Amino acid sequence: MFKAIVLAALFFITLLSYSQKYGHQWHFGNQAGIDFKGCEATAITTSAINGFEGCAAISDSAGDLLFYTNSDQVWNKQNIAMANGNLISSNGTISQVLIIPKPSSTTIYYIITSKIQACSSLTMQYHVVDMQLNSGLGEVVSKNNVITTWNITEQLAATWNSNGTDIWLMTHEYGTNNFLAFAVTSAGISTTPVISSVGPAHLGCTSNINSRGEIKFSPDGSKIAFNGNGVGTNNLSNILSLFDFDNVSGIVSNEIALPYSNGEFGLSFSPDNSKLYGSTWKAFAFGIGVYNYLYQFDLSSGNPATIINSKTIIDSISSNSIYGSLKIGPDGRIYVARANSTYLGVIYSPNLAGVGCGYVSNGFYLGGKTSTYGLNNYIEYQSYCSTTTGVSGLYNNDEIKFYPNPFSEQLIIYSENKFEGASLIVFDEIGKEVVKVDDLSSNEIVIKRGELSSGIYFVKIVENDRILMKRKIVIAD
Repeated sequence: MFKAIVLAALFFITLLSYSQKYGHQWHFGNQAGIDFKGCEATAITTSAINGFEGCAAISDSAGDLLFYTNSDQVWNKQNIAMANGNLISSNGTISQVLIIPKPSSTTIYYIITSKIQACSSLTMQYHVVDMQLNSGLGEVVSKNNVITTWNITEQLAATWNSNGTDIWLMTHEYGTNNFLAFAVTSAGISTTPVISSVGPAHLGCTSNINSRGEIKFSPDGSKIAFNGNGVGTNNLSNILSLFDFDNVSGIVSNEIALPYSNGEFGLSFSPDNSKLYGSTWKAFAFGIGVYNYLYQFDLSSGNPATIINSKTIIDSISSNSIYGSLKIGPDGRIYVARANSTYLGVIYSPNLAGVGCGYVSNGFYLGGKTSTYGLNNYIEYQSYCSTTTGVSGLYNNDEIKFYPNPFSEQLIIYSENKFEGASLIVFDEIGKEVVKVDDLSSNEIVIKRGELSSGIYFVKIVENDRILMKRKIVIAD
């Protein structure tokens, strides 16, 4: 009976979460990337991208890569420059670039690019990719099309319209409190925005550096967060605010001004929309001895004072180590860009409050490639290929015991329910299989360390290629 329930539930979750796979491959940083196919985050080491900040990639309905960009150049799925794929001259230094599909089309995509620190000659533009061309490798068929000449920030985000087909494209005017929402339909991108004058206006500062940062929608499209990457000598140049968003009208409203940590840059909601995470990049005029922070707000009360007072510091690092973008992966975890690192941070249980969210600074190894400041930008998923609690499958923490963990000699895995018909696999941080156990007829499984070196590993239990459970383990010296 238990096994039948598990399989029925798994089938339902599979249908729900795998209906969207456009964000299953990421390309970012210095030739770094992640492949989430099969809900198994695996490092990509063949990317051609060189992205100092914002990057974007898009996949097809099977989760296979179509193309990616750093806003300067577009690369196809063969990691070769796409035909006509030279876009703008930004040196990859724009906080956010975005790829969205054209509604009602399966072959046309829009790349949206922005300005550099609200002071360049660039404008908000769209570039059209047609994937029917070049034997499915695609081509940029139209580029540098102006959406607006308003002086916008580096921030771009999108969410689904309430009709589930059309899209809202969002940016912000620099120096004012104007949000600009552009409707994207099967007819194209409207150049007449819905304007919401709400929240703070930017206070002018050195090089307009507070035009950097991120706009992020909650996965359900009901909330939007907005920040500004201020300077150390002027606290008022920083911005951090939360708003309601109406995905019928495109209107932003009901600001909650949140306490910032100075140098705000990355933002992400949790998969269940109940938490907001932020990170800092103290880039200009910050003195010696300051820190960068990764923090969380609990939004579940809906009460502004309670939300403001819920701020929890999840992690801190010295100012010469930097957090960048935050992004929910298809696996329901939040990945944290760490500049000049071969690792991404990972928030393993982002729906949980405070430090219970399970942040690990060296959570994902990039296979020797390097993270910079940005991660991929696409419309947030509304369902995920695994849960976001300690066990990433259909078993919960009470049903399976791992002890001791960390361990130095052997690990015991115990469950009241046998794993008959399933296999257990241990793999390292880059997805390489290091141990496999096919006989799971007992309630107790013993994993011996053997020749494995100390570090982070992952255990998964699979049945007929379906992942029933996945959990992190640590081998200590």
